[in-house]
Amino acid sequence: MCEIQATQKATMVGIFLLISGTLNNTNAENSAFAHFRFGSDISIDVPRNWYFLDENIRQNLNTYSEAVVRLAGITATQGNYQILIAANANTSSKKPSATMRLSVRRGKFISQGEARIADPKELEAMAEYQLERLNSSLPDNVKGISLIGVRIEKLGKYYSIVTEKLVEYTSGVEVDRLDVVYFPNVVYKLNTSYRKSEEWMFLPILKIIRDSLSIPAT
Repeated sequence: MCEIQATQKATMVGIFLLISGTLNNTNAENSAFAHFRFGSDISIDVPRNWYFLDENIRQNLNTYSEAVVRLAGITATQGNYQILIAANANTSSKKPSATMRLSVRRGKFISQGEARIADPKELEAMAEYQLERLNSSLPDNVKGISLIGVRIEKLGKYYSIVTEKLVEYTSGVEVDRLDVVYFPNVVYKLNTSYRKSEEWMFLPILKIIRDSLSIPAT
């Protein structure tokens, strides 16, 4: 639900500077997906034709996220997250039809072993509690949010805590998925969403994005 309209489309040269990533075309010059690597840390594939959000918009996404949950009485510190890359897909509407956000935060967290054995029912109960509070203080463009489910699954080589929600905007229903990959000293979050009415188009695209995420051994 953390959506801000992209007001401009960054050029590929601008993307290099804004996200400090390297576009690797060696094996996929003609692919519809561009490969972005952030130092030696992490890499991901994103469709070339999507709108890439600049640094200021990415920072505003963090600020907006924290504001919404704080107004609902939920503690949040989004300023600790760095959004490495964020992109939107537009079709016939001004509002994005699909989105992706990849962020990272340094600190102390649970291990992969702890994430693997986490109880999905407990995680789902926590998510339901937070959604209940969030639904009491929603932005004007959101009618309601409902939980689809929480589960543990593999994202590449690592275990991810996956939370899926249905978000009913005034403009239509969207499916929001959050993959959280924990390590003791860093956490990665990959958030993807798509308009329910365009599921046929964006489900395979978002699967490619998620499957391409590569995290080095930590």
